[in-house]
Amino acid sequence: MTADENADENETPEPSRRAAPGVWPTLTYRDADAALGYLVDVVGFVVSEVHRGDSGRPVEHAELLWPYGGGLMLGSDQPGNRWSGEIGQPGTSTAYLAAPVATVADVAGRVAGAGWTISQPLADTGYGAVGFTFLDPEGNAWNLGTYRGAGF
Repeated sequence: MTADENADENETPEPSRRAAPGVWPTLTYRDADAALGYLVDVVGFVVSEVHRGDSGRPVEHAELLWPYGGGLMLGSDQPGNRWSGEIGQPGTSTAYLAAPVATVADVAGRVAGAGWTISQPLADTGYGAVGFTFLDPEGNAWNLGTYRGAGF
């Protein structure tokens, strides 16, 4: 049993108690600096690292950790120089975040308060989870809910 499995469901795990993410969704943003701000302040990610390259350059690479496990990478859009080629343009990504129900409800309130689009309101999913879906300011779709995956 891992430390996370022993943690209280409503307790945010300390970074030292989490395993390193094995999957890193990667998002591209027109304004990666703004994305860093709202993904931390509104959604609840924690900044792990940010690389800018030369002084004054936009974010080339940033890593954000999700307090309940996992993380994502993001950077500024650089047409013609995307690692993914022409796919992966800003506003085309989707991601699912799992968290305790109190966190889901809290983030739903912050997203609504920020004026973001909520495409599916906070509700019971019918399979034992609670969640909602929203769009960030650049159009990426996020689903935040209590479902942790089969077997967890």
